Amino acid sequence: MQIPKVEQIMFRDVLKVNRNEIAIKICEAMDKHRLGAVVVVDKDDYPIGIVTERDIIKAIISYKEKTPYITAGDIMSSPLVTLNPDDDIEFAFIQLSLNRIRRIPVVKDNKLVGIVSYRDISNALRKNLYKLQEKTENLEIQVITDPLTGLYNKRYVNEQIKILFNLSKRTNQPMAVIMIDIDFFKNVNDTYGHLCGDEVLKKIAIILKEKSREINIVGRYGGEEFIILGPISDYKSAYYSAERIRSVIENTLFSCEENKKQFTITISAGISIWNPKINNYKELIKQADDALYLAKRSGRNQVRMFNEL
Repeated sequence: MQIPKVEQIMFRDVLKVNRNEIAIKICEAMDKHRLGAVVVVDKDDYPIGIVTERDIIKAIISYKEKTPYITAGDIMSSPLVTLNPDDDIEFAFIQLSLNRIRRIPVVKDNKLVGIVSYRDISNALRKNLYKLQEKTENLEIQVITDPLTGLYNKRYVNEQIKILFNLSKRTNQPMAVIMIDIDFFKNVNDTYGHLCGDEVLKKIAIILKEKSREINIVGRYGGEEFIILGPISDYKSAYYSAERIRSVIENTLFSCEENKKQFTITISAGISIWNPKINNYKELIKQADDALYLAKRSGRNQVRMFNEL
């Protein structure tokens, strides 16, 4: 991510004075324009010093009765640290910190073109950090998400099933794997086109998310294959959850942008349940896959359990 440049945050309407300007006049101008500093420039408009509120307060305390006669040249901070508009804000922040100052004039072609303050740079750095964090979070989401459906991808699902499987082994809390496959999905692509097929996948993904518990992991496991993982209380709860999803999809009318004709879709589902005899998570997935194959072999549009085999 590109770091912002000084030019993007600098204040351009800088109040400039010459070194002979009376301090009281400077005070009046700073008050009128609500500024915390003015830049002292030479006859060629090159900055030679800066006068801040702090400089003026010190002058009043030090000079006392001579205050009306104090000039910018008497109280300005000099020599100046300057920046170029093309310098990045990280470099600007380092210059502020190293020199223990709160404002830096910006010079281009030996002319004063702006000024940046500690507050301006700090705010810009915070904003840039927030954008970087947001971009990082988005990249993290992209790594674990299926780009078409927005569900978790196969890689992430496999990572989560390992975690849930090991948790079940430690706690004896059952978990379920529900494998779901769209029946005759090839016919949808052949009849209505692949774009329509993609719309069907996205709509089914929405139904799966809406009809699953928040605690469940819902993912796309292959072309038209989906998977749901989660802890369960008993066999029946896993079955009823899958059956509810199957029924909703069966009774949903699908249509596509290119072809307004409505059609229906059915799914088949296979369920496996963890038990202490299962050695690893891959075996649990295979059992769900075998149960799914049983559902398809038995006529499709149904939910089958591995223990039926």
